[in-house]
Amino acid sequence: MDGFVNVLKPKGITSHDAVLQVRKIFGERRVGHLGTLDPMAVGVLPMALGCYTRLSEFLLDEDKEYLTEFVFGISTDTCDLDGRIISRAQCSRLSASDVTRLLGNYTGRIKQRPPMYSAVHVKGQRLHQLARRGIEVQVPEREVDVYEFRLLHWKPGPHPRGMFHLRVGRGTYVRSLARDLGDDLGCGAAVSYLLRTRVGSFAFKDSVPLCSMKRRACGYPLEGFLTQPVQVFSNFPQFEIRTDALSRVANGGPIGPGDFTAPDEVRAWMERVCAGKWDKSTVFVGLYRHPRTKAHEIACVLSLVPVQGKCRIKYERVLVSRKSDSIEDRGNT
Repeated sequence: MDGFVNVLKPKGITSHDAVLQVRKIFGERRVGHLGTLDPMAVGVLPMALGCYTRLSEFLLDEDKEYLTEFVFGISTDTCDLDGRIISRAQCSRLSASDVTRLLGNYTGRIKQRPPMYSAVHVKGQRLHQLARRGIEVQVPEREVDVYEFRLLHWKPGPHPRGMFHLRVGRGTYVRSLARDLGDDLGCGAAVSYLLRTRVGSFAFKDSVPLCSMKRRACGYPLEGFLTQPVQVFSNFPQFEIRTDALSRVANGGPIGPGDFTAPDEVRAWMERVCAGKWDKSTVFVGLYRHPRTKAHEIACVLSLVPVQGKCRIKYERVLVSRKSDSIEDRGNT
């Protein structure tokens, strides 16, 4: 089965555990998630199934949003409350204004050190594997993007708690933000709750709990759980390919603006990119209209490559094939 599914991961299982369950539910071996979610976290864990696993890499850079709670005055080895407590501090005097005053330091392009208990590779091994063996290594800092970091609610006390809204880029660890903010305040902090509310176009309100999938899988069309690929790539430019160009696309033949149903729009966008007036990814999607369902499907993923002051269209992934219904049926009409 091919498509995308917006999974609501429960607390207490790894992202890989969730993948194994989805494989079993859909009877599909090719399943991959679009960004790890910690075992203690709940929320949106999008997955690609079947041929669409080939498109996963283009979605890994999508923004992510979180609702998270930090508890102050407690530090753990995992930077969340699932870990071993390594220090405690009374911080009754800590106020919401003390915290908000520092949030600007963690907004924008910042340097961050991933937690020891994480999937980051150092010297060929994952950090969490080294940590469980008691091996400490120097974890290098890396640059990440934090677009929004807002305090929503403050609960005072010996170990005050703050609820935050976060919008971040790829590779940002919320647990590291809690640890570093706590260190800057001089009291330590750890994540006590983490809910991922959005990954790109995948939203919490549209997610499906794993338990619901298991219950409804018997006698319920599994296609009903899938998110339309065109919707998944709604943040990317999309242009429809002409019917008579599909066979050439399937063979990876040359493709230009004239091979799209709206060539002027394609040319105008390409000119913007070449002129440096486009600050987003130059990856875009080629669509075709399925002959039976009349719905738009993804034929290919393309990108623009600058060549001598101009832009050339390059194939990244081709999904449509000469053996597919999309071409054979059209050829018979």
